Amino acid sequence: MKQKFLIASLMVLVMAASASAFSGHQAWSFQPEATVSSGIAVSGNTVFFGSETGRCYAVNKNTGRLIWEFKAENSIYGVPSVSGGKVFFAEGDGTVLCLNASTGEYLWASGGFGGKDTRGRDVNDGLSDGAVIGGGLIYVSKDDRKVHALNESNGKNAWTYTTGDQGVRSAPAYANGIVFVGEYDGIFSMLDAKSGKRLNGGGAGGAVNTPSVNNGNVYFSAWDGSVNAVQIKDVIPLWHVNVKDTITTQPEISGGRIIVGTGRGTVIALSENDGRMLWRFDTNCGSISSKPVAADGLVFVGAESGPMFVIDASSGKKVGFVGSEEGITGNPAYSEGRLFFGNGAVYAYD
Repeated sequence: MKQKFLIASLMVLVMAASASAFSGHQAWSFQPEATVSSGIAVSGNTVFFGSETGRCYAVNKNTGRLIWEFKAENSIYGVPSVSGGKVFFAEGDGTVLCLNASTGEYLWASGGFGGKDTRGRDVNDGLSDGAVIGGGLIYVSKDDRKVHALNESNGKNAWTYTTGDQGVRSAPAYANGIVFVGEYDGIFSMLDAKSGKRLNGGGAGGAVNTPSVNNGNVYFSAWDGSVNAVQIKDVIPLWHVNVKDTITTQPEISGGRIIVGTGRGTVIALSENDGRMLWRFDTNCGSISSKPVAADGLVFVGAESGPMFVIDASSGKKVGFVGSEEGITGNPAYSEGRLFFGNGAVYAYD
């Protein structure tokens, strides 16, 4: 699929005055057989992603050349997780697929949770986001209104946690032996990662997105426009703000800022310290569902239509934009001065 427009030249002109290493030059692009449906994961010199027709890909981070391709059976959602030489992909029917990260060799698949397993199929209860890994387990939220923990080595179920009536539509988060879960009916929970027992929690007036953790605090945003900061130890609320707009992304934490995207296409930066508004930027390109990425003094964010916007992290002013009008729905990634994102294809920019 061809780009409808490319504004790298604008980026070069604007970035000349910036201290950032990012210049906006396209390094490479990779064309999969179908639209990219997952976020981008980077590990070592490899970029991992999946397509809406169930293809899992590994390409070289430096050249964009294909390393391997694996044909799964359903659309790939969320961001692939990499650990211990394995890469884990979440399929739309609820399957978690484990492959050798170097070769793409099939290791196991687990998804039925009461149905069959390891490609015996009869999988039920789909999902709409990815799986995360930590402490030797993989955590995934499924349409059966449960959070499941799987053994990293064989995919067997370690525990399940039953959520509220409306279930979970976003991936859990993991940090320091705790699984953080945001539910669709506004409940936020901290679970013991080994047992799945609920330790503590809180709530919001709308669906809670995937939480983010930094410096012993957890931050969660919700569709009612609220952002909450909680000290994990002793579960002490730190601050609560409402930005008066539906927040549709996981918070990005960088440089003392909490950065979120909204259903109206606005990017908002709050102080990590006290939640006060630092700046807001309107993309005018529809809802933002992919998590913003902040690095090297810049914020990268894409909406459902339009290109990838590049914003100055301090001021909230537009530096430029790269990519195409196709829109971005999966989370981008940034590694060693290079930006990676997908839509009809996967792109790398320096």
